[in-house]
Amino acid sequence: MLPLRALTGAKPGGTLRKDFMHEVHLVRAIVDTVEKQAAAQGARRVKSIKIRFNPLTSHSAEHVQFSFEVVKKESKLVKDATLALTQVAPLVRCTKCGHQFETDHLPDVCPICESLHLKAVNSTDMVLEGFEIEK
Repeated sequence: MLPLRALTGAKPGGTLRKDFMHEVHLVRAIVDTVEKQAAAQGARRVKSIKIRFNPLTSHSAEHVQFSFEVVKKESKLVKDATLALTQVAPLVRCTKCGHQFETDHLPDVCPICESLHLKAVNSTDMVLEGFEIEK
């Protein structure tokens, strides 16, 4: 899967509407993937979908859930599915001193050496972890 920014062109500090539109786009891509795979397996319907996300990408669980509720209505197979979200820890590591810490936004400053050179520890991609079907 491509990095989130590559898929959406998201920029730090984007507006709520802009960020929400990106979430809809990403969730739609995941639902499309599930639809194709479920159809290939002969599914009558998709019961649940599991998505992993990192809040460092400015996605909130509420926005992802709302996007899912909007997008699933477009799909016969997915329209009644539930969504299970896994939020990974928003960990960053300072590339100057190696200190690792949680933050809720980037850019941030290392609390040890005050460097701005931070790198996400966990993937910042929104990832399909799996789905359950009914045949």
